[in-house]
Amino acid sequence: MSIKKLSIYLLVLTLVLSLVGCGDKHDKSYLNDTADYTYRTAVNSMPTGWNNHTYQSNDATYVMNYAEDALYVFDYNESKDGYKIVNGMANAAPKDVTSSYIGKYGIEEGAEHQVYEIELKTWLKYDNGDPITANDFVESVKLLLNPAAANYRADSMYSGNLKIHNAENYLKGGTYGYSNMVSADYLDEEYVALDSFEVVDGYYQLDGKDIVLNIKDGANWGSALSLYYSYGYITVNVDDYLALEAAADADGNVKLTPELYMSAANLVAELHGYENAEAYAVDEGDYAYQEIQEMLYYGYVFPELDFSEVGFFAKNDKTLVIVLDKPLTGFYLNYALCTNFFLVHVPTYLACESMEGGVYTNTYGTSVDTYVGHGPYALTTFIDGSEMKLTRNSHWHGYYEKEHEGQYMTTAVSYKQVSEAATRLEMFLKGELDGYGLQAEDMADYQGSDFTYYTEGDSTWFIALNPNEEALATAEANASPATPGNTVVKRIICVKEFRQALSFSLDRAAYSLALDPTGAPAKALYGNMIISDPENGVAYRTTDEAKQVIVDFWGLTNDIGEGKEYATIDEAIESITGYDLAGAKELFNIAYDKAVEAGYIPADRDNWEIQIIIGQPGSGSSKYYNNGFVLLSQVWTDAVVGTKLEGHLVFSQSQPLGSSAFSSYLKNNSIDLLFGVGWTGSALDPYGLIEAYVAPRYQYDAAFDYSVVDVVVNIDGQDLVTDAVSWYSALSGEDVEVNVVGSDETVTVNAGTNADAKVRLDILAALEGIVLQQYNMIPINLDASASLKGMRIKYYTEEYIYGVGRGGVQYYTYAMDDAEWAAYVAEQGGTLDYR
Repeated sequence: MSIKKLSIYLLVLTLVLSLVGCGDKHDKSYLNDTADYTYRTAVNSMPTGWNNHTYQSNDATYVMNYAEDALYVFDYNESKDGYKIVNGMANAAPKDVTSSYIGKYGIEEGAEHQVYEIELKTWLKYDNGDPITANDFVESVKLLLNPAAANYRADSMYSGNLKIHNAENYLKGGTYGYSNMVSADYLDEEYVALDSFEVVDGYYQLDGKDIVLNIKDGANWGSALSLYYSYGYITVNVDDYLALEAAADADGNVKLTPELYMSAANLVAELHGYENAEAYAVDEGDYAYQEIQEMLYYGYVFPELDFSEVGFFAKNDKTLVIVLDKPLTGFYLNYALCTNFFLVHVPTYLACESMEGGVYTNTYGTSVDTYVGHGPYALTTFIDGSEMKLTRNSHWHGYYEKEHEGQYMTTAVSYKQVSEAATRLEMFLKGELDGYGLQAEDMADYQGSDFTYYTEGDSTWFIALNPNEEALATAEANASPATPGNTVVKRIICVKEFRQALSFSLDRAAYSLALDPTGAPAKALYGNMIISDPENGVAYRTTDEAKQVIVDFWGLTNDIGEGKEYATIDEAIESITGYDLAGAKELFNIAYDKAVEAGYIPADRDNWEIQIIIGQPGSGSSKYYNNGFVLLSQVWTDAVVGTKLEGHLVFSQSQPLGSSAFSSYLKNNSIDLLFGVGWTGSALDPYGLIEAYVAPRYQYDAAFDYSVVDVVVNIDGQDLVTDAVSWYSALSGEDVEVNVVGSDETVTVNAGTNADAKVRLDILAALEGIVLQQYNMIPINLDASASLKGMRIKYYTEEYIYGVGRGGVQYYTYAMDDAEWAAYVAEQGGTLDYR
């Protein structure tokens, strides 16, 4: 067996939905039960619960991934180099029946792709043998949306692409709740003119809804006002902030009067450098009074609804009907339906409910006796803090379907709780586990093993900076120099050449080896696992447009071609290391000159220091962030030797910033730099993910305004230009007016999911390029992991395929059963050699 490299099959296929012949009675099992094949693994901790309505921790999936199923599921395509979506619990592809519901559930004449029927298999059963019908799905969703339960996963029914009609209204019925006044989309028409508000009992309202600001929550604007105030960014309009604070309830909510609304608008104006909203309006007009609406909510009592008004019901025992508020079709519909709609075993669930003192509790999914699943395996053993076992569920529909013949050789899945990695490795070497996740300290021994497999994730990790000149000037004024008498300098971060020099002076290969040995150097915003064409499984980085972004960014465009340094664009990309120390030193000198010219560094004396506070996400115990701080401090201190900045860099590490709000500290410039940060998820929607890089509410570099950065995109041979944020709006499905370069002509572009794929790709590539060129988000390495595979296990595919991995227990096969394996390990002296 050859050593497994970090290579990914890039998924070329056509999406299909497999259908099951109606003539099969499905009363014959295709399983082979002649021996035991237990897949054994170890985890840091056991789950405390796996109720799919409430779970928050990933460890709940240890049960759900095996004991539950979905309507549609990912599987290998015919050539085993990509994925397709096939029937799971469903018996056929979703059927568009929108035209049959005109005038019902909010469906208007001419609507399409909003109502679907899903035919279920007739042989579905829970693991206790009870039949599963369409009504079980409906009752499960009704329990999920129970207002008294306040289930954590309830918003999944209305917050994603699959927006079930009236799900939110039913959940919140009869309660006072909030919804964003201005959505996450960039729609100018959403803003409300001040004279459109009514004043009722002294408070602003619109269409009977209160206008509410939460000073602890920035909503769709970004960081909260309380955060800006705490860090000293509100100094002129302090009285306005204190008035809002005095009016806020315990959760930070403020019902706005006209006076309080204007106070909030003044604070936003001050954050833009203006004295108040009136001064801001001189430059920005009405928007100066409307921008605060990005922070606001509508507050109102949601109407009480009967569940029959929710767009989720059973047409009959085997037909489920879903009604969507927004049209959805094609891949994104099928992908959204890779769900079981939070199916539970209703009698068991109800038996676990209790209401005492007005407090709802539910113990469903906390033990073997309080849980009934419906997947290929059933939970049979659970000892809290010790072990867990799932064995084949003999009632699972898939075992009675011929297409699964020869699959699911695994008879059971066993978990042991083992917190120490060294102990897990010892167990693996003794043959007690069938896999082991390699740690950094293991790589010297096992990185070249024939049993080591590398798997790339979908995240890129960055060095993030936020070049906010005004905020950095305030930070300079408030900082204490490391050397008494020195002037503190921070605004050099605003000099692009300084940020470029930080990038070029970092040897990414050495960084990965020291901090994340399983990772790989990053060369752009997106890695290899981001899929730009999910319908056909095409990875973004394999497209010509995405490749061109990389060579343009690294300055290799003119070095490619016959007779040049690189014969092909792939060779050029392969050559990129990102490390150019000589070039970095030149850039540090240029940055010094520009900083002097801008007045950031005193030109007439040498007693100044560039202070850079490096943020520390997490609790403070992370080896990655602690060792990374030491590494980066040393790298950059050494890099400026021989430049005009030599001896002037001073690094310090922040206090632990927690695991969820660390980006806020960079956004308000209370720290200067973060590393090893980025975004995860959205692997199948890079067009939506780009919002994280150009929208202030998500940006790490929130001070950088992409709405004033023009981006040229060539569409159908015509150069078109508008700002980066507007291009994102076009990708989101909005009609956007853009200018034709070199003329006064404008054209309308809508590049939503139904637009030409080439147009969407061209816009995405242009946006990726413009973000990279700012050097605020500097790509350093790609998320990846490495693991050892047990000798008796055979993967279905050696390479990792997005959506299906290397086959999982559905496809794993075993060279030896449990008894044969134990005998083999004993013959080897009780310890196996995987080096």
